[in-house]
This record gives sequence, C-alpha cells and structure tokens, in this order.
Amino acid sequence: MIYAFRILAAAFSIYSLMCAARIVLTWIPGAEQSGGGRFLAAVCDPFLNFFRVGWLRFGALDFSPLLALSVLTMASYVMQNLSAGGRITIGYVLALLIQMAWSIVSSILIFLIIILAVRLVVFLTGADRSSPLWAQIDASLNPFVYSITKIFSGGRPIAYKSALILSIVIVFLLRVFGHFVIGGLAGLCALIPL
Repeated sequence: MIYAFRILAAAFSIYSLMCAARIVLTWIPGAEQSGGGRFLAAVCDPFLNFFRVGWLRFGALDFSPLLALSVLTMASYVMQNLSAGGRITIGYVLALLIQMAWSIVSSILIFLIIILAVRLVVFLTGADRSSPLWAQIDASLNPFVYSITKIFSGGRPIAYKSALILSIVIVFLLRVFGHFVIGGLAGLCALIPL
C-alpha cells in the first residue's frame, strides 16, 4: 500500500508540472498550437477549467490556476504523508487547507509587489507613459493603490510616486506578516489530534 501512495504522490507531482507548463505556454504566442501545447491542453484544460472561478479574477488577470496547482500540491502532500506511514487527521487536513489558501494569497501578493515595483521604475524613468500597456496596468492598479493610500494618508491625496512606494511597502509587510501568522496557525492546527 505504501508503494501505491508513493506512485500517487509522484503522479500528482508530475501532473502538477504538466499543468504549470500548460499555464506558461498560454503566455507565449503560438506555443499553444504546437504538438506539445495541444497535448498539454487536452490533458490539463479539463482540470484547470474546473477551477475557473470569478473571485480569482482581477481585471484581465486570472489567478484560478493557482488554486488548481494548490489542490494538486495538497493531494501530493497527503499521499506522501500516507506513504511515510503518517496519519491523516482533521488537524493535518485543516493545516493543509490553510497553507493552500495562504499559498494562493501569497502568490498574488508577490505578483502585485513585482507589478508595483515595475510600474514605479517605469514611472521614475519616464518611459513611455502613453503606451496602451501602461494605461491598462494603471487602470488595474490605481483603484488598489489609491484605496491603500487613502487608509494610510487619512484620505489626503498624495503623489503617484509616493502612492506606489507606500503600496509596495504595505503589500510587502502584509506578505511577511502573513507568512509568520499563517505558518504558526497551520502548525497549531496540525497538532489537533482528531
């Protein structure tokens, strides 16, 4: 039985890598039409499409693949635990669910930090501000940036550069603080003996 759990854990890990490759191929123009792209689409899209939910969409960005990959990772962890002779308790499952949810939120926060930092660099260098790409990025970022700055500036308007810097700092601190809090919470949940 231990070997069956190991095989299942490996299968979940391999399928997770295939899904990750499928996701990356969607970002490369023309890569989806290749033989490998069509194969990955046929194998992975039914699973990935199951997780396409509206609450993980932010404008043109869709973070639902993170949920799908998190579920595969969680399934692999469960199988690895079972193959090592471990028990599956309610606390263990709860800890995995908390870590899965945090993994999604953490990935979104890291992505947001990167986008904010790139936007700040482009703003500071004065690079092509009239580009449709930056207009679309600003349309997605500005409501978020100004809602954060409104909280910390007491509702007073602040310069765009300052708003970007403040947003980067706040999101970074949220990511770091969340890492420790969620790690501790998951650790406590894992101790539940049921």
